[in-house]
Amino acid sequence: MSAKAYRDKKALPLVERLKEVVKNLTIKCVQLTEQSKKFAAKVDGQQVQISRLTDKVMEQSDTIDRLQEKVSDLERLELHLGKEQVQLIVERSKALEQAERANKRPKCAFEMSR
Repeated sequence: MSAKAYRDKKALPLVERLKEVVKNLTIKCVQLTEQSKKFAAKVDGQQVQISRLTDKVMEQSDTIDRLQEKVSDLERLELHLGKEQVQLIVERSKALEQAERANKRPKCAFEMSR
């Protein structure tokens, strides 16, 4: 086989196949780079969301701690004053607050209609 025939039949087809493989690998590399950037952005967004949710959990934990302390205080009051007495005080306080809100509403509505 002559050099020209070897070049035409073996070397050039091999070079063309190698060029195609390199081209396809380059395209795949670019696609993977873009995908990597998208994933990095998604991870950053999720880290921000995790941080926000962690802060929210901490706030709720603090609220739970305060509420548990209030429950303990209420139990102390019930122990010293009696459960019925504490319940009566709470009901009177709620009724008073409701009456105050009811008295404020008509005044605001009346003043706004003038």
